[in-house]
Amino acid sequence: LMGVARFRVAREETTLTPYRIIRPDFADFADDFEEGFGESKVDRTSLVEALRIFAEAHDIKIDWDDIDKASNETLVNGLAMLSPFGAKEKQAMLEAADLKSRAEMLVAISQMEMARSADASNHLH
Repeated sequence: LMGVARFRVAREETTLTPYRIIRPDFADFADDFEEGFGESKVDRTSLVEALRIFAEAHDIKIDWDDIDKASNETLVNGLAMLSPFGAKEKQAMLEAADLKSRAEMLVAISQMEMARSADASNHLH
């Protein structure tokens, strides 16, 4: 599925169709409709630092000019979508209440991944 807006299922209709028919509730995600909402609450410094460390450790090339030009909203959502993390981590980021929470989760997941990688390499030596 490719969606335009997040929602919760308010009610599901009984149907004989091979697909679900629901009544969406957008209330919990109303801020998603306001472009740039919550950008000022994102700790961009921590986010970019986590990205830098993760990229260096995994030999990922980053166009830092593009990072500098990107809005916080574009940066957070882009990194969440393009990150090499698993489905559970990506789903958790998708379900984050707001942009700030998504950014914090992205930083935390990156740090946990780095710790796991460091722990794994220590066991090899």
